[in-house]
Amino acid sequence: MHSNHKNKRRSQRGKSGKPAFPKELMDLAARMAAQRMPLPLKDDATFKMFLSDPAPESNACLRSILTAMTGREVTTAKVKNSELVSEMPKGKMSRLDVNCEFNDGQKADIELQLTKADDDQKLRSLFYACKLYAGSLKKGKQYKTAPSVYQIFLIDFDLFGEDGEPGGRRFYHRAMMRLDDGVVFADRLQILFFDLKVPGEVQKDLKNAANWCKFIAGCTDPNVLDKLGKDASWKEEYKVALKAYMKIAAEERAWAYHLSTDRAEADYRNGLILAEERGREDGEKKGRKETRLETARNMLAMGLGTPVQIAQVTGLPRAEVEKLAAGQK
Repeated sequence: MHSNHKNKRRSQRGKSGKPAFPKELMDLAARMAAQRMPLPLKDDATFKMFLSDPAPESNACLRSILTAMTGREVTTAKVKNSELVSEMPKGKMSRLDVNCEFNDGQKADIELQLTKADDDQKLRSLFYACKLYAGSLKKGKQYKTAPSVYQIFLIDFDLFGEDGEPGGRRFYHRAMMRLDDGVVFADRLQILFFDLKVPGEVQKDLKNAANWCKFIAGCTDPNVLDKLGKDASWKEEYKVALKAYMKIAAEERAWAYHLSTDRAEADYRNGLILAEERGREDGEKKGRKETRLETARNMLAMGLGTPVQIAQVTGLPRAEVEKLAAGQK
């Protein structure tokens, strides 16, 4: 992370160490939470809150995701410290999204990666996995007692260059150490990649993992939720996922974190807040109707809600919001 980003992060925290967000942002977060607006899970802050919240439903989601993606039945799971501190004085420190321990000491890190970084993503995954594995064995323990470690990446791009290959890009990849004849050398460290777009059909044992990817990527889309809700084989998982999601979406702090992330910063600065500031400055000239229209346009442009929800927030007729939405397509 560049130094200017670090300074920005520090400036967002008060003396207590808790985030000190601008009042305008907190006001907007409060309105979003009160209206139960669809909260995107495809950013680090909300994704981590969704899986690490102390509520039982969030922990149930964490266990279900780990079960679906590792292929192991996960009965207990807890989120650990996200910092992986280097043993070397000048070694690189890593910050994990969802670092957790489950069952009999098995470890996993779930990372959300939406775009290809300038650095090498494959080597990054290896670096994270090795640090996680190296820190899994306590002093005095034998190497054979080291627990299995799963480095899980949820990606939203074609990492392996398969778009041009026969059959196209695949939903799932697993990497582990093998000998040159293909025999597994060690399976205690596995790196797993899941494509959030879920291209094509998936094999039966990956269906739950695919449904979780669809939920994380499409929880703001009523059509996606409707399809997942009708999947009889995923009925219980859907119920707990929706309950955990609705709880997070109703929390002001979740919206504040989402609106303050680097990815949402431009939306926050140029979207609803800008519309409100212009509304205050030019309210008498434009009138309240024009301000509401501008707010609705910005919300549509950012994908913040369905026409029905936007109509509820702005006070505009649903038909008028639907007309605006049709005009933006």
